[in-house]
Amino acid sequence: MPLLTPLPEKSMKFRFSQRFYILFVIALTLVGCAKDGVNGLDGRDGSNGVDGNDGSDGLNSLINTIIEQPGENCANGGFLLEAGQDDNGNGELDANEVDTSEYLCNGDTSGLPYLTYVSLISQSGTDDPESSILENTLDLNITWTREAQGMYVGDLDKTIDISKTVIFYTTPTTHTGVRGEIVGDNQVRIELQNGINAFADNFSNLSFELREYE
Repeated sequence: MPLLTPLPEKSMKFRFSQRFYILFVIALTLVGCAKDGVNGLDGRDGSNGVDGNDGSDGLNSLINTIIEQPGENCANGGFLLEAGQDDNGNGELDANEVDTSEYLCNGDTSGLPYLTYVSLISQSGTDDPESSILENTLDLNITWTREAQGMYVGDLDKTIDISKTVIFYTTPTTHTGVRGEIVGDNQVRIELQNGINAFADNFSNLSFELREYE
């Protein structure tokens, strides 16, 4: 009976290492092939917080520009600026809402000779405005046309020197504001409001003046 010859120690170590390597590779393969786990359920959303209280609306700031005729406040005329907040929300700067005011006065023109056209203008319904001339050293006539509600254009029958001409006008008691401008060397324009951007007809005795300096 033949005797079993024991394997050398190096050969046994090799086989053991080889088997360990094979088992390691198989384990990695099994791990790589494993399926992903199932996702858990999402948690419930928390409750919404309580809305805060609405803040109060702010107040609008308003400015009035008023023609100031020559007198105690402005020797040569000018403008009165009034500013304040619209406390009652009616879109107008009432007398009791004026917080501050300031005069912007014209310079002294006493030494400057000039020619002038002064009139009182009235208008009603949808009619064109009519003028009552008080002084006319400029020797011109103005024909007024109602362009739209509260908006009027005046055509001059002769040209003026815009660079030397100024315009004056007053606000009737029936309205809250008037804007006047010289459009060209033979045309002027006035707009009357009774509230912010609320153009309105029907007024009387609006004083109007063109003054051309020499």
